[in-house]
Amino acid sequence: MQKRMLFLKCEMISSKCNSVTTCALMLLSLFSVISGHPELNGTSAHSVHRGQSVNISCNYKPSNDTEGFTVELHTNYKLYSMMYYNKSWINQSCKDHVRFIWIPKTGEMLFEVSNLQINDTGTYKCVVTRNIPPPSELLSEGRTFVQVIAHPSVSVSHVRAWDGFHRILCRSEGFFPSALELVWMRNGGFQNVSLTHNINKTNPDGSFTLHSYLNASDCTNYSCWVNHSSLSRPMILHLPPADCYDNRDTNTWMTLSLVTCVPLILAILIITVACERFRRARRRSVPPVGVSVTPEPEMLYSRLGDHHPVPCSPVGVHSSPR
Repeated sequence: MQKRMLFLKCEMISSKCNSVTTCALMLLSLFSVISGHPELNGTSAHSVHRGQSVNISCNYKPSNDTEGFTVELHTNYKLYSMMYYNKSWINQSCKDHVRFIWIPKTGEMLFEVSNLQINDTGTYKCVVTRNIPPPSELLSEGRTFVQVIAHPSVSVSHVRAWDGFHRILCRSEGFFPSALELVWMRNGGFQNVSLTHNINKTNPDGSFTLHSYLNASDCTNYSCWVNHSSLSRPMILHLPPADCYDNRDTNTWMTLSLVTCVPLILAILIITVACERFRRARRRSVPPVGVSVTPEPEMLYSRLGDHHPVPCSPVGVHSSPR
C-alpha cells in the first residue's frame, strides 16, 4: 500500500509540473522519499522529448569468473535479449528501435532506445542473469524511469461569430503531460479567465489538445500565454492585427451583402409570381392554335304560335325593280 501511494505521488508531481525549475524541485523531493525504500532504491529517471533517444545503463560489470550470462531489457514485455558466451555476444531477440551497446574497455553495458513516443513512457529494467556455470543466478536488475514529454504547438486566430461578439481562439495541440496553463492577455496584462471556455481532448497518440475561446467586444492587442513542463519558458503568442481586421472586414462585407441581397431577392420573387399569374391568365383567354370557333347565332323568339326560336340571320334586302 505504501508503495502504491508513492507512485501516486509521483504521478501527481509529474502532472503538476509546469516549468523545468518546478519539476526539478519536485523530483528532488520525490527522490529523497524513494531513497528510503529499498525496493525502489537505485531507480534513475530521464525526461526525454518526443522523437529523441535515451541511454539506459545496466549498472553492472561482469566478473572474470562469469563464463556466460544474458542481458535483457524489459518494460511490460521483453524488448531486447543478448547472451555473452565464449567472449562473444549472441543476439537472441530485439526490437527495431532498441540497440545494445557494449564497451569492452570498461565493461559497461547499456541500451539505446530511439525515437521515443508518448506511449513509451514507463519503467525500463535491465536484467543480468548468469547462465554458465549453473545454476542460473540473478546478478543485477537496474531500473530506469523514462518520461517522454511533448511541447505544445500554439497558435492564435480570430473566429467568425454571428452573435455580434469577436471570438478569439488559442490552440495548444500535441502536448504531454496533460497539465498546461493558458491565460489570455491584453496590452501586456492578464485578462479575466472566466471569459474563456475551454475544450480539452486526448489525441490518438496519447498527447492532449486544448482549445480556449475568448469573447470580446473587439479583437485588437490580445495575446495567449501558455506554460508547460516541456517548455524552458512560457510562450506568448499575439493575435496578428491583419487577422483581426481581415475577419472584421469579411463580416462587415457579409452583413452588407445580406442587407442588400434580401430586398433584391424578394423583388425578384414578386416579379416572378406576377409574371406567372399574367401568363396563366393569358393562356385561358387565347384559344388553342388550329381550332376555329364559330359564334353561336343569336335567337329571337316569335310572339306568334308556339314561340319557337327563330334564328336571327342576316336578311338580304333586294330592291324591287322600278
